[in-house]
Amino acid sequence: MMALEVLATIPSGPYINGYLTPVVVVLLLVWAKLLTWIDKDAPLCRLPRQLINSGLFGGLLLAMFVFFVIPLSVWVGFSVLVGMMVVEVGAYLGLRYQKVGLKDLTATFKEMLKNKGKKEAKEGKAAAGQVVVINKAGVAMPMPDQQTPERQQYDAAQLMLNEPMKRSAERIDLVASSEGAAISYFVDGLLYEGPGLDRAAAAGVVSYFKFIAGLDINEKRKPQTGTFKTNLNGVKREMQLTVKGSSAGESMSVISEPKKRHSFNLAALGFSEDQLKIVKETIADGNGLVLLASPPGHGLTSLEYAVMRGHDAFLQHLITVERSVEQELEGVTQNLLPVACTAQEEAKQVAWVVSQEPDVVLMAAVEDSNSARDLAGYAENPGRRAYIGLRAGSAFEALKQWRKLVGDDNMAIKSLKLVIVGRAVRKLCEACKVGYTPDATLLKKLNMDPAKVSKLFQARSSPMKDAKGNPVPCTFCNDLAFKGRVGVYELLVIDEEMRNLLLNNGSDNQIKQAFRNQKGRYLQEVALELVELGVTSVNEVQRCLRPPEGPSGGSSGRPAVRPPSGSPSRPSSRSSPKAT
Repeated sequence: MMALEVLATIPSGPYINGYLTPVVVVLLLVWAKLLTWIDKDAPLCRLPRQLINSGLFGGLLLAMFVFFVIPLSVWVGFSVLVGMMVVEVGAYLGLRYQKVGLKDLTATFKEMLKNKGKKEAKEGKAAAGQVVVINKAGVAMPMPDQQTPERQQYDAAQLMLNEPMKRSAERIDLVASSEGAAISYFVDGLLYEGPGLDRAAAAGVVSYFKFIAGLDINEKRKPQTGTFKTNLNGVKREMQLTVKGSSAGESMSVISEPKKRHSFNLAALGFSEDQLKIVKETIADGNGLVLLASPPGHGLTSLEYAVMRGHDAFLQHLITVERSVEQELEGVTQNLLPVACTAQEEAKQVAWVVSQEPDVVLMAAVEDSNSARDLAGYAENPGRRAYIGLRAGSAFEALKQWRKLVGDDNMAIKSLKLVIVGRAVRKLCEACKVGYTPDATLLKKLNMDPAKVSKLFQARSSPMKDAKGNPVPCTFCNDLAFKGRVGVYELLVIDEEMRNLLLNNGSDNQIKQAFRNQKGRYLQEVALELVELGVTSVNEVQRCLRPPEGPSGGSSGRPAVRPPSGSPSRPSSRSSPKAT
């Protein structure tokens, strides 16, 4: 304050104010930072970089000329300065919104605000495009010399991580075989094939990651789990490594950001406004039983955890029974079932949990009839809520499974409140999706009004090109044409009309009419709303809602989809691992 007071006493012109000078300096620094970011962002958004830079820099010079040279009132000059900055940034964001949208900017600006200098110095840097691998102690692993044996391990690690991480893969697998090892990875729930490694390179890269994660390199059979970190082009990720041996050699899986995989609240899952209201009212009610379901790979764990977060863990006693604790839930007692758990072990664990008389129980996946009956009976008590996880493709299929599992319709239906079934649909890349005029016949088949729907969007099937005809990669989706997923949900409310029909063997038509009476919407109807909004495509909805395959009725829920032409990797037909 003393410094500002002294500064204010210095004689100045009518357009300079001692108190305002530091504010102006900060404003100009922020403006310069924004112009630097726009300079880098414009080419990524396929906007004319030179033209935009010239216009923005000219606006800055004009504003500075008005403020510093023209003898206006100090506040008038300052208003011009601020106003010009707002206009410039707003104009650029408007151009960007028309071209690629603004949804990706939240993470970008958070990164700009961080002071990363010291941390980057500690973590080190790799060659351009290389992944910096950081061990448990927070020390970056250096790139070995070309002639050393360790260089082969380093190169194999880069081969395994680089492409998947550029595409924001949620999981990377290395599966050993007698010939070597195959690398694959998942992006937005879809499985892509990566390069292969010979046996020596595969064994070397497994040892490399075991060392980094602090695991026992000499243990070749028992499963081991550890963590490490990576940094690719300034994007840092925590990675969870799981290694297990077999007769063919050691295989491993790397999960990206394991603590964030299921960090969703109810509002972020994709429920429509009316659906979210029903779900929240059911949670607040706190009585009875709720079925949660999806096919494998379509976000059942995220749905289960989000519903548990909807309860107040400080006022209620919350317990889960899970076969794999995917993420710790604050204030929730999570019980892990043994590996290869038998029906008797499951029933015993459920009986013990019920004996604790919690307010809320989540059974992440129920397979034993005795467990199902215990939970159904428990949910009949006032002030007791049970959530049951099932693998089903629709609300009616989940209901059928539950009735069969319990074996007693009266017990299965008596306390049932709600059935929620979800699917995860990939979102079109905002930067490269392709608009088209849909055929009126197709729109009618999809129950869309041709008079209201004049344009839909689809994934591009060929590379983008610049003015000279050269292929231009999309930096937003890394040439996958999709970026991110959103849930679509089907809700079946078990009101008195529905309960009476179920208990009195109502016909399918009667049950469907009761579903319509409660303004229920089928999964396809909800998903096609996203198509109308341009969030996803008709083909993606068809892929996600495709009936389950296989004799058991189970499906990975992730059939192969060919990526855009020119993409260096392709989706795999191999079935997906355990879905979350």
